[in-house]
Amino acid sequence: MFRWIQTSINAKIALVVLSTMSLVLILVLGITGVFSYSFVKSGAKTDILKLAAATASRLSQELSSVATLTRNLAYSLQIGTWDKKSVNDLLMTVVKKNRDVYGSTASFGPYEFDRQLKAYAPYFYKGLDGITFVQLADSYNYFERDWFKKPFEEKIPVWSPPYFDTGGGETLMITYSCPFFNTILNQSEPKVRGVLTADISLDHLTEMVSAIKVGDAGSAFLISNDGTLIVWPEKDLVMRETILGLAGHRGDNKLKGVAQKMLRETSGFCDAGVSLSKNDSFLAFSSLPTFGWRLGLIIPKNELFANTYMLEKILSFVGLGGLILLFTLSLLVARSISAPLKNMTFAAGKVGEGYFDIDFVEKNRLDEVGTLARSFMEMARALKKYMSDLTAATVNKERIESELRIASDIQKSMLPSIFPPFPDREDFDIYALMRPAREIGGDFFDFFLLDEDHLCISVGDVSGKGVPAALFMAVTKYLIEASTGVDTQISMSLEKVNSLLARNNETCTFVTVFLGVLDLKSGEFVYANAGHNPPLIWTENGEVQLLETIGGPLLGILDPANFAIGKATLVPDGRLLVYTDGVTEAFDRGGNVFSEEHLIEIVNRNRNLDARSIAQTVLKEIDQFCENVSQSDDITIMALHYTPNEKDHEKSIERSTLR
Repeated sequence: MFRWIQTSINAKIALVVLSTMSLVLILVLGITGVFSYSFVKSGAKTDILKLAAATASRLSQELSSVATLTRNLAYSLQIGTWDKKSVNDLLMTVVKKNRDVYGSTASFGPYEFDRQLKAYAPYFYKGLDGITFVQLADSYNYFERDWFKKPFEEKIPVWSPPYFDTGGGETLMITYSCPFFNTILNQSEPKVRGVLTADISLDHLTEMVSAIKVGDAGSAFLISNDGTLIVWPEKDLVMRETILGLAGHRGDNKLKGVAQKMLRETSGFCDAGVSLSKNDSFLAFSSLPTFGWRLGLIIPKNELFANTYMLEKILSFVGLGGLILLFTLSLLVARSISAPLKNMTFAAGKVGEGYFDIDFVEKNRLDEVGTLARSFMEMARALKKYMSDLTAATVNKERIESELRIASDIQKSMLPSIFPPFPDREDFDIYALMRPAREIGGDFFDFFLLDEDHLCISVGDVSGKGVPAALFMAVTKYLIEASTGVDTQISMSLEKVNSLLARNNETCTFVTVFLGVLDLKSGEFVYANAGHNPPLIWTENGEVQLLETIGGPLLGILDPANFAIGKATLVPDGRLLVYTDGVTEAFDRGGNVFSEEHLIEIVNRNRNLDARSIAQTVLKEIDQFCENVSQSDDITIMALHYTPNEKDHEKSIERSTLR
């Protein structure tokens, strides 16, 4: 044997390869084990942290959707006229149609709803027998409850910490409270009229958290920012124990360290051992935006490292078999290695040229050459898939961008774009512009002649942004145009449009509209306002002031709805400026708003300009005020310049006086 080894090159190769591969196999198994555990743990940490952050964000978004709905409804209470029936209908509709909302109340301040009633707070919630009504004023003094007192006094929306609502919903819940104001009073600081709330039961919150999928055997839990257990596997501890207190009762130092880390940091990853589960586990946690609560995801280590264990076993068996076969086939190794390497070198050049469909006979081998061949094929397939996915993603992105550009062009084509629009008319001039905050927006404007002597104008602002708002805007614009005629009162036009929009409006999307008709002979201007900003009008002495506010409900919320009619007179050479809240609510870097006062000041300085110049000047002032701050809302401005023929105007005034 010794002599054969000395005289045989194949034997030497066999012995060297065998001994080297034995050593390499041992090192590979050891290094693979160490790096596999480290790599899997590192990858799992990144993936689970991303999952925790995404899940916390999604959970927060679901809760934020309830907050958005509450703010919209509070705004509708703030600007509309409501009686007991309409308030009850609104609350019942909110609870009935929103899966996440357990209960809702419109709680009014002292004597705010009725001068004969100190307290009035109708409350609807999902009881065991369906939608249940409770008058909270009869159950307890809600003025002292945190969910009412804080938003009422501080005039800001708030989320309450979890609590048990005895006398109300009779369950553990959290509440979003949004104040609504009395906008009828002309005060520098609006007075809070009451608080609108939306409740989310902890049972529903538990269902949301329990539905989170963390592998096959993982789980999730939720604690408040002070460590109170909100969603926990042991339900008898919910709202009765903190995670630090639980660690103290159990004498579990591991759990104590985990609890301190969760309360100290907004997100993190740590080895939880068996403190949170019967199985040895890792914990990833993230903070819920707005709430400060911590969402924890538990994943067992045996599940996380299952593939690593299997890989080690496979490598061990393959390596052992390879060593046995290697000794007997070592003489063929020298010849069998060079040929595949040449093939792979040639294939690598083909892959570089873009040819990814490669195949090797050596892929069925169990040694390193086979592993290399299979890995090379997997790499080629992965590159092919990556290139295909990249191409598809690029095409899809270009398609979406193209569709948004087309949608933006379609929206612009819906609005008047040729100015002056009536070049043969000398008795008036009109100019309007709309700049959306995104590619497409929810603002609109329109103007058209009802006959030779009557000009109809409209400006609207749909709640929300993007494609949904644009669709709602298009429907509203054409409904107004179809419903308005020279013989139709504009209040009736708005009632008809409101009725059509309110049908099947499950998203509670609404639109504010200012609609007016100008008699081009006499200058009489008849208008109605559906929750829109009051326009600016030039008075007889040339000063600029807000048009008299008549108020009116939003379009699309409740049906039926009534709208008041206001009247004003445009003097010769007078002007009217109509705009959306994107003008007065534009923000600068410091968070300051443009405001009505600033707008009036600017328009007063430029009150003698023509319609186009006034609108463009206001837009320029807004841009200078905001500097480089991104536009937060759609901006729409319409300017009307009234320049009647003096003889026709005087005759029209005389006829109006005689009547």
